[in-house]
Amino acid sequence: MATTKSRLHYSSLAIEWLAILAAIVLFSRATLLDFNPRQLQQTGEHNESATLPILAEIGLRRYGEIPLWNPYMLTGFPHAGDLINHFWNPVATIPVMLWGGINGMKVSVFLSLLVAAYGQWFLAHTFGLRGIFRLWGGLLFALSGGLLLLWRLGWYELLVGAAWFPWCFALLWQALHRRDRSSLVWAALAIAMVLTAGGGYYPFYLGISLIVLTVAALAFHKPTGRGIQLRRAAAVAVLSVGLAAVYLVPLVDGLRYTRRDAPPDVTQLNSQPIPYALFNYVVSDESWFITTALNRASGYGWFYIGVLPLLALAFTPWLFGRFSWRRRGILTLLSLLFVLLLWHANRNAPVRYLYEWLPFLYTFRFPNRLLIIAAIPLVVLAAITMQGLLVWLRRAFRGLRLSISSDADRRNESGIRLITFINLSAALLLLIAMVDVYRVNYRFGMHPNPRLAVAEETLGWLRLHDTGLYYVNIGGPTPYWNWVAHAYELEMPVFNFRYNRRVLSMDDQYQPESPFNAQPKYVILPTDQPMPEGATLVTTIRQMSVWYQPQALPYAFAVDPAVPIARDTVRELAVRLDGPNRVIVDGTADEPGQQLVALVSDYPGWRLAIDGRPATIVPVNGYLGAEMIAGEHTYAFEFRPVLFYAGLGVSLLTLLLCVWLVSDEWRRARASTAQPY
Repeated sequence: MATTKSRLHYSSLAIEWLAILAAIVLFSRATLLDFNPRQLQQTGEHNESATLPILAEIGLRRYGEIPLWNPYMLTGFPHAGDLINHFWNPVATIPVMLWGGINGMKVSVFLSLLVAAYGQWFLAHTFGLRGIFRLWGGLLFALSGGLLLLWRLGWYELLVGAAWFPWCFALLWQALHRRDRSSLVWAALAIAMVLTAGGGYYPFYLGISLIVLTVAALAFHKPTGRGIQLRRAAAVAVLSVGLAAVYLVPLVDGLRYTRRDAPPDVTQLNSQPIPYALFNYVVSDESWFITTALNRASGYGWFYIGVLPLLALAFTPWLFGRFSWRRRGILTLLSLLFVLLLWHANRNAPVRYLYEWLPFLYTFRFPNRLLIIAAIPLVVLAAITMQGLLVWLRRAFRGLRLSISSDADRRNESGIRLITFINLSAALLLLIAMVDVYRVNYRFGMHPNPRLAVAEETLGWLRLHDTGLYYVNIGGPTPYWNWVAHAYELEMPVFNFRYNRRVLSMDDQYQPESPFNAQPKYVILPTDQPMPEGATLVTTIRQMSVWYQPQALPYAFAVDPAVPIARDTVRELAVRLDGPNRVIVDGTADEPGQQLVALVSDYPGWRLAIDGRPATIVPVNGYLGAEMIAGEHTYAFEFRPVLFYAGLGVSLLTLLLCVWLVSDEWRRARASTAQPY
């Protein structure tokens, strides 16, 4: 009998997980699972976001190395030490290794939707939900408007990170209520997945959320056991930071030597009072996406999950009074939901006072993104309430049947059981609500589009026309964002592409008194735009003109230190990129003392070898440089930041520790079960 029940239990789990897989595949197949590198949604910053997966593809598949430097944005930017670096998140990188940058990015979004669905399902399971309510909760978050908002806007790394929040909540809750080692490891791994997604704000969002869960666990636990729970929470935190150290440690230099272009959001434009914030979950008119209303000073908000979760939430106080065994879970989830909604309402008291006290919080822009995370406890609370209502109805109408007979005795002996009717009605209600969310958010978020053909054709022509290494400007002062992914695929540095961040040395390079600076060799503009000063027209392709700027300095050159640096006073040197992390210059000097300059931004971590022997870098105006040796030599600049290797070492040691903790516990468990009585 026990074996039969176990089989039924696992069969039910398999059916639910297969249903989730089928729904996400159906939802994603046209936009994410087409495996066409010439198709990429164009409704937001998808091309900008694709640059980092393409950078990973270039490093791993073309050169067999980890990309630590990005040589294709501006005059270079550290990839190790970048807040948006998601290389160390396996859901982001493994698909790139298998399918390339564009297709790998789309597959990783599909996998993230699966991660979100299964994580929310597991969170619902952790808080006691079963069957259709657990399944409904998992699918509703994965198909929620908030996650689809991230994809529509092309905020790829934010979606990859948000998908792991339900796993973090559920696994930490389990780790705090168990005494085994493996639960600590699984919680730490989930948290590390968020940290390594490069979501910028996410570590802060996650930290506050996990503190709320920890406080709730301590409040509901006996005082004698709270010390153990605190130690377990600390162990999860230490393991999480250790696993993510390869991402976190290089940020020490990244935060010191780089800057974000976006200023702090002092007004917190998208903050709303809690009642207004909840309204975002029920509006299905797509014009709401850019509507400024209900104290929302700017648009770009879409969080649709339908009216059913909020209606169910209204019955939560009733459930709280009738089912005492649900109270801990309800209070915990309500606390998390309330903190997230209160945080979103940070233009209002009391959170406003916290922001005034800690002004650095204003750097966290778009507070409405918190509504994406707040949907997690909201949906689980709604499912708990609906399951409680169903349990109450089953008890109230146990034994009754629906029948058309007028005889009371016959009604109780024939016809459909009322409980069966209630179960079917509940399932139908959840199905209708889920189909509504599926259709509304699919229409909003999924728009398969071909990539820009003129960009591929024009940049492809230029790569064949001039096979050297140089900077290009695409679009003038405002870059053409939908060209940058094509440029990365061709390994062409885009001079005017800056994705909201820069190396600090650039500020000095482009001051009015700066003796020289890097400029693009080619400028690509529409034919109706005036030509750049002093430029020469090279070709025109589909109403796009390619201009050559003869005054631009070469990518690498030699110059006499006593001579002012200009195009006619320098001697161009042969230079190439040997992968993202190396700049190789072949140079000849008649006599020692000449200065070599490579127009790559200087940054801690660059090393120089001349003919394989270590040498000293001599920066020039914020660019890489070296003192040349007489004769013909090879100057190899390689980016090897010490903090990256320190972080990598910590992460590997922590990973080995986690493997040992889990394997040792499994070994002990097997040994104890194998002992004879």
